[in-house]
Amino acid sequence: MTELFERYTQAFDSFDASAIANLYTLPCATSDVDGKNVYVDRASLISKFSENCSSMKAMGYEYAEFNILSEVTMGDAAKAVNVAWRVNTSATNIESSVIEFRSLYICHQVESDWLIFSANVYEGPFNDPS
Repeated sequence: MTELFERYTQAFDSFDASAIANLYTLPCATSDVDGKNVYVDRASLISKFSENCSSMKAMGYEYAEFNILSEVTMGDAAKAVNVAWRVNTSATNIESSVIEFRSLYICHQVESDWLIFSANVYEGPFNDPS
C-alpha cells in the first residue's frame, strides 16, 4: 500500500490529473468536498482530478504527506486502508498553511497493481491513530 500512496502523492504533487486517475479502477466512487460521485469512464475521472488540481494550485498547494493508519484485508485482492493526510500550502489567506484530513480507501489488486476503488474523505488529524 505504501507504494500506491507514494505514487498517489507524487501525482498530486505534480498536479497530474491523468496520473491520479491511473491509480483508480473503473468504475470507482469518491465522497469528498465535491459530493458523492461514481465514475464509469476515464474522461470524467480526469475531469474531476483536473478541477481538484486547479483548486489545489489556487490554495497554494506545495506538497502532501501521508500516514497509513490501518489496513484490513478483505479477501485475496481487496483491502480497506485508512490514511491520514497532511497538505502543506504557501497560502496566507487560509487559517493555517497545513491542512489535515483522513480518507478511507477500498483498494483492489488488479494483476500486480493496487488501485483505488473508492475514496471517502473525512475530518481527522494526521498523527492521532484513533
